[in-house]
Amino acid sequence: MGGWQLIFVALLGLATAQGPEKRRTGNVCNVDMDCPDNAFCRLNSYCVCKEGYVYAAINSTNKGCLKEARNGEACVQNIQCHMTMGVHSECTGGSCACAPTAHLDGERCYETALIGERCVVDQNCYLGEQGIERQAFCVRGYCTCQLQFSPRDNGTRCVRDAALGEECEDQLQCAGPGLECRGTCRCRDNWVANNHTNSCVESVKALNEPCEFDIQCDSLAGVPGVPSPGAALCLGGTCSCSYNARPVGNPPRCWHRRRPGQDCRRDEECVSEEDEPGYCLNGRCTCKTCSPDARDFSGATVSRQSMFASAVVLFAAILG
Repeated sequence: MGGWQLIFVALLGLATAQGPEKRRTGNVCNVDMDCPDNAFCRLNSYCVCKEGYVYAAINSTNKGCLKEARNGEACVQNIQCHMTMGVHSECTGGSCACAPTAHLDGERCYETALIGERCVVDQNCYLGEQGIERQAFCVRGYCTCQLQFSPRDNGTRCVRDAALGEECEDQLQCAGPGLECRGTCRCRDNWVANNHTNSCVESVKALNEPCEFDIQCDSLAGVPGVPSPGAALCLGGTCSCSYNARPVGNPPRCWHRRRPGQDCRRDEECVSEEDEPGYCLNGRCTCKTCSPDARDFSGATVSRQSMFASAVVLFAAILG
């Protein structure tokens, strides 16, 4: 057997022996009957408490082997609790419990630390009743909320960051640029929701300014209350009017082209085939050189009465 193997065996034997030694009573003996209750004679030399018992004071004058106790079990001395629950436990009111500055995690008591306070292990970081997933960890000696969580109420709890459209309790919970909390995380004024990235992007304020997404140019299409969807797009990295739209006004905004006779809502939409500015009359486009009656222009729907009259004239001509 090699030298390192001998050292390992020696250490193993020492570790094995330490358990009974911690329970040694101090009584000398030859047989088990020489030892107090719940103890036995080791090596015909000294008494040791049985497994699951610890040597402690029974009262002010006597010592003996007391049964180790777990949380809520009967006890006489703190050491009964320490053996199973750690040094942050105590015997209070005749039963084992965690000390006031500690909490129970599993079967052991750990000193309690809030978010931002010093810690040794993850179990120190206590946020009340733990769910299935631990929300706080000991990172570089301090309790920290897990990723995508942030502390609240003086470090007593961690709250998950909320994304666009999710419920929120305060502004800090809405993680990401352009978000604000209004019951749910929403885009701030002058920001718009990008459904592809589930985030907010800032609206572009004028044509020919830089952009990444079409949605950033939407505010330049029409006017508030009378939008012109799709009239402004992000083309070549800047906001521009789409192919079938044109810039109108000062500052310019994009409007879909509407020809004479087509439906309209605003004068800015109307323009003739010769690009003569028109105006919106009774919901139809016309222009200065056009008849005010928009129904006379191409794109208008021919009435059933007109079609019937034309058919009568044609039929009469054939009969004649």
